[in-house]
Amino acid sequence: MNTASRHKILLVDNEPQTAEIIVEVLVRHLDAQITCVSTAEDALDIDILEPHDAVIAEVNLPMMSGILLAERIMELRRRPVILMSNDPNLAQAVAAIRAGAVDFFTKPFDVECLLDAADCALREADEQHRRVQRHHRMRTLVRRVLRDRRELNQRVDLICRDLVGAHRRLVHRVIDREKGLV
Repeated sequence: MNTASRHKILLVDNEPQTAEIIVEVLVRHLDAQITCVSTAEDALDIDILEPHDAVIAEVNLPMMSGILLAERIMELRRRPVILMSNDPNLAQAVAAIRAGAVDFFTKPFDVECLLDAADCALREADEQHRRVQRHHRMRTLVRRVLRDRRELNQRVDLICRDLVGAHRRLVHRVIDREKGLV
């Protein structure tokens, strides 16, 4: 589980003791930069200004649920979201899946399992980033090919017009000579 330190994880939990344990484990094992907030609104404000690679959030947050937060985070930019809850129910689990969560934990949970899920989420974020970069390079290449094709078509059209014009002039000369000879 050796993930590069460039990764940023947004942790949203209104239980300070749980947040402290999670931060300590993630920093120690993943060497990740962790931003920790206690409300969904703060999480959205921070993530808009400084997007994170992955989000770990409590479902039962004040004002806005972690599930709604996951939906809003996904609207900003797709990335892995891990949700956790003290008292989950089937409806929350289904809503979490629909919101795009990659994992759902029941508190208390095994920290090693969360660590594995976070590591997997960061690898998924890396892969998503590589796909976006590859897509960007392909779009740039396609634009260049289309631009070059337009330029080539313009040059071919110009050459064809020149050839047609030269052919006409030649035909007129031949006709004029034949008229002069006849």
